[in-house]
Amino acid sequence: MSEKVWPLLRLEANSEKELIEKYREVYIKEYVEKEIYDFNGNLVIFPYKQFDHAFTESRDYKNSQGIHDQFSKKRARYILWIKKVLMKDTGKIDYKFEYRSEVREKRVIARIYAVIEEKYIVVLDKKEDKLYFVTGVPHDLNSFKRMNERSTLLGQEKIPSSLGD
Repeated sequence: MSEKVWPLLRLEANSEKELIEKYREVYIKEYVEKEIYDFNGNLVIFPYKQFDHAFTESRDYKNSQGIHDQFSKKRARYILWIKKVLMKDTGKIDYKFEYRSEVREKRVIARIYAVIEEKYIVVLDKKEDKLYFVTGVPHDLNSFKRMNERSTLLGQEKIPSSLGD
Protein backbone atom coordinates (compact mmCIF):
# COMPACT_ATOMS: atom_id res chain seq x y z
CA MET A 1 0.00 0.00 0.00
CA SER A 2 1.73 3.17 -1.14
CA GLU A 3 -0.84 5.69 0.16
CA LYS A 4 -1.02 6.43 3.87
CA VAL A 5 -4.31 5.88 5.67
CA TRP A 6 -3.89 9.28 7.35
CA PRO A 7 -1.76 12.27 6.35
CA LEU A 8 1.63 12.90 7.92
CA LEU A 9 2.32 16.24 9.59
CA ARG A 10 5.30 17.89 7.88
CA LEU A 11 6.20 21.05 9.79
CA GLU A 12 8.99 23.36 8.68
CA ALA A 13 11.33 25.59 10.66
CA ASN A 14 14.60 27.51 10.35
CA SER A 15 16.46 25.26 12.77
CA GLU A 16 16.13 21.81 14.31
CA LYS A 17 15.55 23.37 17.72
CA GLU A 18 12.65 25.41 16.32
CA LEU A 19 11.26 22.35 14.53
CA ILE A 20 11.33 20.32 17.75
CA GLU A 21 9.45 23.09 19.57
CA LYS A 22 6.80 23.22 16.83
CA TYR A 23 6.17 19.47 17.13
CA ARG A 24 6.21 19.78 20.95
CA GLU A 25 3.47 22.44 20.69
CA VAL A 26 1.35 20.05 18.61
CA TYR A 27 1.88 17.28 21.19
CA ILE A 28 0.88 19.58 24.05
CA LYS A 29 -2.21 21.00 22.28
CA GLU A 30 -3.43 17.71 20.81
CA TYR A 31 -2.67 15.37 23.71
CA VAL A 32 -1.44 16.88 26.99
CA GLU A 33 -4.12 19.58 27.17
CA LYS A 34 -6.99 17.36 26.00
CA GLU A 35 -8.72 14.30 27.34
CA ILE A 36 -8.02 11.42 24.97
CA TYR A 37 -9.81 8.10 25.32
CA ASP A 38 -9.02 4.76 23.74
CA PHE A 39 -11.58 2.65 21.88
CA ASN A 40 -12.82 1.15 25.17
CA GLY A 41 -13.46 4.55 26.73
CA ASN A 42 -10.35 4.47 28.94
CA LEU A 43 -8.65 7.79 29.58
CA VAL A 44 -5.09 7.88 28.19
CA ILE A 45 -2.69 10.15 30.05
CA PHE A 46 -0.11 11.96 27.93
CA PRO A 47 2.68 13.20 30.22
CA TYR A 48 4.33 16.43 29.08
CA LYS A 49 7.83 14.98 29.47
CA GLN A 50 6.98 11.93 27.34
CA PHE A 51 7.50 13.98 24.17
CA ASP A 52 11.27 13.71 24.65
CA HIS A 53 11.10 9.91 24.55
CA ALA A 54 8.32 9.38 22.03
CA PHE A 55 9.73 11.57 19.28
CA THR A 56 13.40 10.76 19.59
CA GLU A 57 15.50 7.73 18.74
CA SER A 58 18.94 6.32 19.32
CA ARG A 59 21.74 6.78 16.81
CA ASP A 60 23.01 3.34 17.77
CA TYR A 61 19.90 1.32 18.67
CA LYS A 62 21.68 -2.00 19.28
CA ASN A 63 24.12 -0.56 21.82
CA SER A 64 22.05 2.28 23.29
CA GLN A 65 20.29 0.35 26.08
CA GLY A 66 17.13 2.29 25.25
CA ILE A 67 18.65 5.75 25.54
CA HIS A 68 17.37 8.14 22.88
CA ASP A 69 19.82 10.82 21.80
CA GLN A 70 18.40 12.49 18.67
CA PHE A 71 15.13 13.99 17.48
CA SER A 72 13.27 11.85 14.94
CA LYS A 73 11.49 13.74 12.17
CA LYS A 74 10.04 10.43 11.01
CA ARG A 75 8.37 9.73 14.35
CA ALA A 76 7.22 13.33 14.72
CA ARG A 77 5.51 13.37 11.32
CA TYR A 78 3.20 10.58 12.56
CA ILE A 79 2.17 12.56 15.66
CA LEU A 80 -1.49 12.92 14.64
CA TRP A 81 -1.81 9.16 14.04
CA ILE A 82 -1.74 8.41 17.77
CA LYS A 83 -5.36 9.50 18.32
CA LYS A 84 -6.48 7.75 15.15
CA VAL A 85 -5.08 4.42 16.33
CA LEU A 86 -6.41 4.77 19.89
CA MET A 87 -9.89 5.62 18.63
CA LYS A 88 -9.95 2.91 15.90
CA ASP A 89 -10.40 5.47 13.15
CA THR A 90 -9.79 3.22 10.15
CA GLY A 91 -7.63 0.39 8.82
CA LYS A 92 -6.71 -3.01 10.22
CA ILE A 93 -5.66 -2.76 13.85
CA ASP A 94 -4.25 -5.56 16.00
CA TYR A 95 -4.59 -5.11 19.77
CA LYS A 96 -1.81 -6.79 21.70
CA PHE A 97 -0.38 -6.81 25.16
CA GLU A 98 2.82 -7.89 26.84
CA TYR A 99 4.09 -7.94 30.39
CA ARG A 100 7.13 -5.78 30.99
CA SER A 101 9.37 -5.90 34.03
CA GLU A 102 10.18 -2.62 35.69
CA VAL A 103 12.54 -1.59 38.43
CA ARG A 104 11.81 -3.43 41.70
CA GLU A 105 10.32 -6.34 39.72
CA LYS A 106 6.82 -4.85 39.52
CA ARG A 107 4.89 -6.11 36.52
CA VAL A 108 3.33 -3.61 34.17
CA ILE A 109 0.99 -4.38 31.31
CA ALA A 110 2.16 -2.63 28.16
CA ARG A 111 -0.66 -2.48 25.69
CA ILE A 112 0.36 -2.24 22.09
CA TYR A 113 -2.05 -0.93 19.47
CA ALA A 114 -0.69 -1.56 16.01
CA VAL A 115 -1.85 -0.45 12.60
CA ILE A 116 -0.32 -3.42 10.87
CA GLU A 117 -1.00 -2.42 7.26
CA GLU A 118 0.62 0.95 7.83
CA LYS A 119 3.40 -0.38 10.07
CA TYR A 120 2.68 1.95 12.98
CA ILE A 121 2.48 1.09 16.69
CA VAL A 122 1.15 3.06 19.65
CA VAL A 123 2.40 1.79 23.02
CA LEU A 124 0.63 2.45 26.32
CA ASP A 125 1.67 1.34 29.79
CA LYS A 126 -1.00 0.36 32.27
CA LYS A 127 -0.03 1.34 35.81
CA GLU A 128 -2.45 1.29 38.73
CA ASP A 129 -5.47 1.03 36.40
CA LYS A 130 -4.39 4.05 34.35
CA LEU A 131 -3.13 4.13 30.76
CA TYR A 132 -0.04 6.19 30.00
CA PHE A 133 1.25 7.04 26.53
CA VAL A 134 4.77 5.70 25.94
CA THR A 135 5.40 6.15 22.24
CA GLY A 136 4.02 6.01 18.74
CA VAL A 137 6.47 4.66 16.22
CA PRO A 138 6.59 3.50 12.61
CA HIS A 139 8.07 0.03 12.74
CA ASP A 140 10.28 -2.04 10.51
CA LEU A 141 10.23 -5.80 9.99
CA ASN A 142 12.62 -6.47 12.92
CA SER A 143 10.67 -4.44 15.49
CA PHE A 144 7.42 -5.99 14.28
CA LYS A 145 8.92 -9.47 14.70
CA ARG A 146 10.11 -8.63 18.25
CA MET A 147 6.67 -7.25 19.14
CA ASN A 148 4.97 -10.42 17.90
CA GLU A 149 7.37 -12.66 19.84
CA ARG A 150 6.81 -10.78 23.12
CA SER A 151 3.10 -10.03 22.93
CA THR A 152 -0.25 -11.78 22.77
CA LEU A 153 -3.03 -10.91 20.34
CA LEU A 154 -6.11 -9.61 22.17
CA GLY A 155 -8.19 -8.89 19.09
CA GLN A 156 -8.23 -7.57 15.58
CA GLU A 157 -10.43 -4.96 13.92
CA LYS A 158 -10.89 -4.02 10.30
CA ILE A 159 -12.43 -0.60 9.84
CA PRO A 160 -13.09 0.47 6.21
CA SER A 161 -10.75 3.25 5.17
CA SER A 162 -11.34 6.24 2.98
CA LEU A 163 -9.06 4.55 0.43
CA GLY A 164 -11.79 2.03 -0.31
CA ASP A 165 -10.28 -1.12 1.22
